[in-house]
Amino acid sequence: MIQKRPPIVVILGHVDHGKTTLLDHLRSTDVASHEAGGITQATRSFQLNTSKILKNKSATSETITFIDTPGHAAFGQMRSRGSKIADIALLIIASNDGVMPQTKESLEFINAAGIPFIVVFTKSDLPEANPDRIKTQLTELNVVVEDLGGPISSVSVSAKKGTGIPDLLELINLMAEMNPPQADPDGQLELLVLESRLDSKKGPLASVIVKNGTLSISQALFQSDTVGKVKALADSDGLALSSATPSQPVEILGLSIVPAVGSVITGSPTLSSASQVSDSHKSNSAILNLILRADVAGSLEAILSQLSPEINIISAATGDISETDIYSAQTSKAKIVGFNVRIPNSVAKLAEVDKVTIFTFDIIYELLDKLDEILHPKIKEIILGKAVISAEFKINADRVAGCRCSEGAIRKSDTIRVLRGDAVLGEVRLKSLKSGKKDIESVKTGQEFGAVFSPFIDFKPGDIIIAYALG
Repeated sequence: MIQKRPPIVVILGHVDHGKTTLLDHLRSTDVASHEAGGITQATRSFQLNTSKILKNKSATSETITFIDTPGHAAFGQMRSRGSKIADIALLIIASNDGVMPQTKESLEFINAAGIPFIVVFTKSDLPEANPDRIKTQLTELNVVVEDLGGPISSVSVSAKKGTGIPDLLELINLMAEMNPPQADPDGQLELLVLESRLDSKKGPLASVIVKNGTLSISQALFQSDTVGKVKALADSDGLALSSATPSQPVEILGLSIVPAVGSVITGSPTLSSASQVSDSHKSNSAILNLILRADVAGSLEAILSQLSPEINIISAATGDISETDIYSAQTSKAKIVGFNVRIPNSVAKLAEVDKVTIFTFDIIYELLDKLDEILHPKIKEIILGKAVISAEFKINADRVAGCRCSEGAIRKSDTIRVLRGDAVLGEVRLKSLKSGKKDIESVKTGQEFGAVFSPFIDFKPGDIIIAYALG
């Protein structure tokens, strides 16, 4: 029988605009301060009983399911997925900052999903907070809030002080009451995978939202084939559950595979639908073989989506780095990159013996920057010596620069750059290097010498010559 279910609310917005801090206040937790780099890098969900915060206020919906999404640019697919499963979106904008790239992207996801949304101005306690300025910015994106005569609700909040939070919850409850979300708890089971991972002790785990039906212990689960049987269920606080109903987020133990994020798990093989995360990233132009390991499938997906076609993925999976990965890396001449995973001591020792390079990161943009550095190493210029041209004279057909070495050492074989002020006149080689009439191979600081450049360059006294090497 179709019944009203708790609304699912997705939190969208730019990185560091206060999404997780807001949810920490609602949950009375402190996730934000423990996140690597201060940014969310995985999808999280939980349920909130609003009556605990609203107290004496009338609450038309006692429970709300919240989904927290990462704001970093690499996690666009996570934000898109969150907006597709949600009934309502909160577009989070920091009152001291304004509309940013991921703000605009989040708005595109909301519009594509066709769901109602509330603009939430966070950090309203800061002295530089200016939500009125941001409301004007939003009009350029065709978002007109009620204060300016438009249809979009908005609210200013301070997660640190708690101001505006009851008003926000009232708005969510009102919006859910106007268009109540529904599901059939007795109907066909349908679960959407928000996140998944391989736990070294528990095996494959999946965090899901129940879209329809009721999930219970011992229930068989399917995608294109059987993917396991529920051994245990836990809520977002890790507490054991015997069942989960529509809109409820829950973690499943008992799977035989790590299901793809965004895929659907059902209770019947006839309704299965799964979109697999590809573990290959093949390219004819690949110049780097890579084995990738991440803590959860969502992180894996985000990293894969950002990789250059110059990278050939040998394998990509969730879970800690293993000895098998070391053997595979040695065979394929690959590097191993881990994101939020461990390297057991035995694996680290094997990698050292087999000379396999392993990099680990807990911040995604640092991982991506490192891969870019490996693919496109920056060439550093090492200054070997400097000299000042003090005179010019001719010997036979050669135009000779009379110089004095002012720094380091200059060798006849060095590459030379000639400068006039800040302008580069050109790059030359030393056709000859002389001290008096004697040919020499190098000069040091304080020595005077004569130099003939090749090819010809129109130098003048006062010009600077620099000997350098690329390192």
